[in-house]
Amino acid sequence: MKHIVFAHRKLSFGGGERVMVEAVAALASLPDVKVTVLFRKDPERQDVAQELRERNPQLGEILHVPGAVGAFLWLWRNRPDVLVVCNHKGVQRALRALAWFGRRIPTLVRVHEHYLRHLQKYRGIRHLVDRWIIDWAFEDAIRRHLGPQPCVRIHPLYPRKSRPLPEAGTRRAARQALGLPETGLLVGYVGQIDRRKDPLAVTRLAVALAAALKAPLDLVFAGFESPDAAAELEAVGPDLLTKGVRLHRLGAQKDLDPVFTALDLYVLASRNEGFFPLTLIEALEHGVPVLAPTVGGIGSVLKEGEGGFLIQRPDDRASVEETPLHEAAARVAPYLQDPEAWEDQRRRAHAFGTALTQGYDAAGKFREALSPWL
Repeated sequence: MKHIVFAHRKLSFGGGERVMVEAVAALASLPDVKVTVLFRKDPERQDVAQELRERNPQLGEILHVPGAVGAFLWLWRNRPDVLVVCNHKGVQRALRALAWFGRRIPTLVRVHEHYLRHLQKYRGIRHLVDRWIIDWAFEDAIRRHLGPQPCVRIHPLYPRKSRPLPEAGTRRAARQALGLPETGLLVGYVGQIDRRKDPLAVTRLAVALAAALKAPLDLVFAGFESPDAAAELEAVGPDLLTKGVRLHRLGAQKDLDPVFTALDLYVLASRNEGFFPLTLIEALEHGVPVLAPTVGGIGSVLKEGEGGFLIQRPDDRASVEETPLHEAAARVAPYLQDPEAWEDQRRRAHAFGTALTQGYDAAGKFREALSPWL
């Protein structure tokens, strides 16, 4: 029986964790493959652990192994056949020590982002990597900063159960269940809420949109709030109200389906991203048009006026400037002011989101990437 080990940063909810869940699930169809998951951060937040076990009955241990010494000892004793690494610093240091002792484990590294600061995390093990798994077309960055090993491009697009386009009554019921206004424009962000996702930029966009519409709107945030993001949102709430934006903070939700169903427009203002955030796919599948920045791979997938609108901005760590926000708000506002035009955008969003993941076998591509060692 082959032993595949996934070494990951954490097991709390996030895009990278969702990709790991799908990769582990992709191996469930292989009868002679045992899987172990090692993670290094936040042992109290194992949000995806249950789903990992449900999706792959051959999953053995899920172990919190934060440091290099523990990782070295575990890898030395267990000698896995393949190691799939995604930002586990302890395991990465352990690999170097193992190599010094003459022990080499076939290693694939999953790289979600093309930013130099992200790529630099793997410079210490670049000579020990057999394959790089990347989310979209940034092979040149890998070659320039890491190494010449083969790059396997696997878009994190996994087949999902299709859902019907929610009707107006369903949307109102979702709002009512969440304690949100049943009428009026509801703009929102759903997902991890931290500095990288830049919630304050979302509030600034909401203000720009209210000004362009010359009408008030409601802005909802749903998801786990980091302490600094929570403090920022708490401070800005009263000022938003004076500018025509009523702020609703729902916190972490066990079921996000009602939140997506309730929205009229999904807004993302991240400073940087990987290929195409899962939350954008979920919003589109619910028939919610999205407004998102041209960072990461978003601009290569989302098409203006086809259920989506783009915030033109550089791909960097800075918050989006005011001019692109106001330009985006000015482009979206005419659609929102025309109910028939917005319903058309809802239909386009639903069709695009549903088609996006169909016919793309990411699980098969992952198994193929591992095939030399299986």
